Amino acid sequence: MNLFLIDSHSHLQFSDFDNDRQEVLARMREKNIKTIVIGDNYQTSLAAINLAEQEGFYAGVGLHPIHVQGENDSSQDSIPAESFNAGDFSELFKNPRVVGIGECGLDYYHNGENNKEEQKEVFQKQIKLAQDFKKPLILHIRAKDNFDAYQDALDLLKDNNYQGEKAGVVHFFSANWEIAKKFLDLGFYLSFSGVITFTHQYDEVIKNAPLEKILVETDCPYATPEPFRGKRNESTFVEYVAKKIAELKNIPIEKVAEITTKNCIELFGLVKI
Repeated sequence: MNLFLIDSHSHLQFSDFDNDRQEVLARMREKNIKTIVIGDNYQTSLAAINLAEQEGFYAGVGLHPIHVQGENDSSQDSIPAESFNAGDFSELFKNPRVVGIGECGLDYYHNGENNKEEQKEVFQKQIKLAQDFKKPLILHIRAKDNFDAYQDALDLLKDNNYQGEKAGVVHFFSANWEIAKKFLDLGFYLSFSGVITFTHQYDEVIKNAPLEKILVETDCPYATPEPFRGKRNESTFVEYVAKKIAELKNIPIEKVAEITTKNCIELFGLVKI
């Protein structure tokens, strides 16, 4: 019997799946896996909605911090902070399949030294959108040194009075337990990806975090878990994330599947999944 799991963060609309998307979706149906498809700019957010509508999934809509233009950045995929149009995204947020704002946040690993202030500006705009639309944030935070991006994100959330029982989720959480507690105190859930299957970096946080505040994800096509490292990731592999959490917490995988699915449904207010 297949476990019912929700991959809380996937990018199935990305071009990595263009050649075999239907086969991937068929495997998901066979294994009883659902997902929230996450956008990282306007076009991929729109594509996430379209896929969610077709397959009965849900979508997240937002601007990823790596797409915020920094100094000496001429990438066609990046935009200046002042060009971020909340109105354009607001139209997408009105779609009933959209259940979260993001992925958005701070990324100091990629070009972060050049555009920290611009990233913060766009992040604050998306915090405001989450408050206006009463939808949880889907946070992308990637630090370069000493969890600096995590601390800056916490400061911005507090400065904007953003907290609540279902504030959002810190996707692909990769900081320590001290940082984790601060996000939990603000009402955030923590989501873990396939990297937990091949490193012990996350063990302490997973062991300490309440199961009722944990989500599972693939972040596919990235972060492929063992035993598939080196291959493209897909949503069906989320079971290996659940299996590792069960191992670390010394509980049955069935309980991990049940509670993380319940968490995802409650956080995002999923009606039919």
